[in-house]
Amino acid sequence: MRIDVHAHFLPESCTDLMPSGPGRNPFGPAANLKDDPSNLEYRMRAMDERGVDMQLVSGPNWLQNADPAQCARLNDAIAEAIDGNDRFVGLASIPMQEPEVAAAELERCVKDLGFRGLEMLTHVNGENLDEPRFAPLYQKMEELDVPAFMHPNNVLGADRLTSYFLNNLIGNPTDTSVAVASLIFGGILAEMPTLKFVLSHGGGTSPHLRGRWEHGWRQGLVETPITRPPSEYFRLLYFDTITHSVPLLNYLVETVGTDRVMLGSDYPFGMGDYAPEEQVAALPHLTDDQRAAINSENAIRVFGLDR
Repeated sequence: MRIDVHAHFLPESCTDLMPSGPGRNPFGPAANLKDDPSNLEYRMRAMDERGVDMQLVSGPNWLQNADPAQCARLNDAIAEAIDGNDRFVGLASIPMQEPEVAAAELERCVKDLGFRGLEMLTHVNGENLDEPRFAPLYQKMEELDVPAFMHPNNVLGADRLTSYFLNNLIGNPTDTSVAVASLIFGGILAEMPTLKFVLSHGGGTSPHLRGRWEHGWRQGLVETPITRPPSEYFRLLYFDTITHSVPLLNYLVETVGTDRVMLGSDYPFGMGDYAPEEQVAALPHLTDDQRAAINSENAIRVFGLDR
């Protein structure tokens, strides 16, 4: 069995929410998209070709932290589109800039719409994720026992990343690392260790910076409330497989363990990896049970897909 935890979906009733203007196709040059991000029938055929049994679908990243009414509209539209189709599970879009409203919308999506988690951006209009005012949402995540799938958007240093698609090639993985560092050094994971975050794009650069963070903490160079090494909190995180490199994916798996990695494709964006199972199959030294954990069992456990 294979479960793709990183896939985006914009229902047909919400295609008016696509950014407009010349060159504004944010899904990128995905040849198998057929220019229709709302086409579930075509998507299922593409999944069949890859042997993917299920996708966890979240709204496009530019619709996260939208106003509450827009988030609710998108969530309702996704729920309606996938209703009765056991190949898709929804993740909620929430107005995180209003944490109490976001918590209520998450609860509605989980209890009324059957969603199994939420999509969360790596920052909220420039605020890092360790801001105390986000506590109501984190508390609701703990109460409902649902994970947040973390995805970058509006990345830092954008003024220097306007050429060569660097806003994505460099900005996205870097912004994810800022979010991870904020959760660790800000004490969020120390205070709420049962929170579950699934990081897109293999965790960005965070797996490669973990040693640097550890060194800075041990040298007393980091002002932080945490009293244990950052690596202990890093072990609480989960990661998708999107690294675009078998050696890098192998490093990620060896660093965090086979119980912390899940398949991700980023479908239907142009920067996606539409055959992540091939990279998992190419990893050396894994047992069949470890490959099964990455392909499906971790997702079932973390997102509660067997409940």
